[in-house]
Amino acid sequence: MKTFDHLLDTLNAATPDERPAIEALIRSSFQIHGTALVLDMTDFSISVRRTGILAHLALIRRMQVLCRPAVEAAGGEVVKHDADNVFAVFREAAQALQAAEAIQRQLAERGGLATADGRSVGASIGIDSGDLLLIRETDYFGDAVNIAAKLGEDLAGRGEILVSERAWQEAGQPADYEAAEYAVSGMPVAVRRRRFG
Repeated sequence: MKTFDHLLDTLNAATPDERPAIEALIRSSFQIHGTALVLDMTDFSISVRRTGILAHLALIRRMQVLCRPAVEAAGGEVVKHDADNVFAVFREAAQALQAAEAIQRQLAERGGLATADGRSVGASIGIDSGDLLLIRETDYFGDAVNIAAKLGEDLAGRGEILVSERAWQEAGQPADYEAAEYAVSGMPVAVRRRRFG
């Protein structure tokens, strides 16, 4: 199979008549319907200023080590780590919620991950479902990834899971999530919210 980047280069160089076949090849090779989970460490930036980057690189690694077993136990896979974020993918929305709840439960029980200055960091998590282009163990793309990232990085607070309405529906409408609405890039997005700790 050709690499994703090579296929994009081919698409960029294609004539209008060639584009549909190349797009179809990209979709057949990389597209799945799945659920994106994006975790962001909370209280991270201010803590880096207080204690330095090496202490926080170790803290990021501790969060990665905490998250991976929860993701894999729920049937998902970690796609990548980027700075203080964890990006994971699941075939089913219920699996993503299971992993997110396990992570938030562990952090709540510990009072977060302790920092070098005696404080702690937690996590905020965003989840959305839809068609994704998944390049395994490298990256993924799609509206669901964008929405999950906005929910997890920009809108969820410490100890919160924000789930898009569509992912919540796909997960079987779990009762522990309350309705909320946020604006994502100027668009209203209906979500469900659950808080731990």
